[in-house]
Amino acid sequence: VGLTLQQYRYLVAVADAGSITAAARVLRVAQPSLSAQVQAAERQLGLSVFDRHPGGVSVRPEARDFLYSARSVLAATEQAEAVARRAARPHAGRLRIGMIVGTQLPASAACLAAMRARFPAVSLEIAEYGFDDPSAGLASGAVDVAFVMPPFAADGLRVRPLLRVPLVAVVPARHPAAARSQISVTELFAEPWIVAETADPVCRDFWLAAALRTEPARVSHSTRSIDKFIQLVAAGEAVGMAAFWVPELFARPGVAFVPLTDAPPSAVAVAWPSVGASPLVTPFVEIATRTFRAAARPDADGVLRLR
Repeated sequence: VGLTLQQYRYLVAVADAGSITAAARVLRVAQPSLSAQVQAAERQLGLSVFDRHPGGVSVRPEARDFLYSARSVLAATEQAEAVARRAARPHAGRLRIGMIVGTQLPASAACLAAMRARFPAVSLEIAEYGFDDPSAGLASGAVDVAFVMPPFAADGLRVRPLLRVPLVAVVPARHPAAARSQISVTELFAEPWIVAETADPVCRDFWLAAALRTEPARVSHSTRSIDKFIQLVAAGEAVGMAAFWVPELFARPGVAFVPLTDAPPSAVAVAWPSVGASPLVTPFVEIATRTFRAAARPDADGVLRLR
C-alpha cells in the first residue's frame, strides 16, 4: 500500500519548515501525532527521509529525489482537483446573442431555451438587428454570437449555415405576376426595387439579385426592417425578395408572394468571431446546430429546410 496524500503533505511540510514542531503549527496538528505520522511514512517507504538534530530536521541526500517527486504528486493532485471543481461548477456570466431581423424562428427560440436549460447561471442577452447590420452586432463587437442570413461581408467571422432559405418575390397584389405559381427573378428586373439599407455591398447586391442582372438595379427605396419593406410593396412603390417564411409571418392585404425559380438561396446561420470568442459560444453553436437539424429536413440537395 502506498503513502496517502496526507502523508505526502506531512513529509513535504516538515521538509519546508525544517522541524516537526514548526510543521505541526503550519498544519495545525499535534506535534506528537505529526512525528508519529512521519516515522510511519519512513518505515513504509523503507527510507529515512530526515536527519534529526537538536535544531530540527534536515533532508537526507538520498531522500531529495523522493521529496521532489512528492511535491510533483501534490501539485498534480491540486491541478486535478481544480479541473474537477471547474467541471462541477455551472458556467456563469453572460452570452450576448444578436439576431438579424427575420431569424426569429421557432428553431431559434428552441435553441435559446436549450441554452438556458443547460446553463441556468448564464445570462442570455438578446438583441435584434435590422438590415443595416447584417452581422447582427458581430462586426462592432456588441454581441458574442449571432443568428445571421448570409451572404454578407464576414471578415474575421466564422459562419455555420443552419438552414437553407429559398426566396420569394414580394410584389403588389395587383402586379401581373401576383397570380403566378412561380416566376423568374429576371422578370422583375424592369421594376423599381427595395434595397437593404446597409453599407455592406455583399448583402446589398445579394438582395438585389445583382449576380443575375446585366444592368444596375432600379432602386426606389431602402429599408432596415421587413415591416417597412412590406408596406412599401403594398403601396405599389417597389418589388423585392424575401425569405420563404415571410408570407406566413408578414402577409397582409395588397401584397403577394411568389416563389422564385432562379434566385440563389440565402441561409440562416450562426456566426461568431474567429478569434477571441467567448467560451460559451462553442456549446451555443452545438446547440443551434442540433436544434435546427431537428426542426428541418434535407431537400434534394441534402441541404436543411424547415419541415
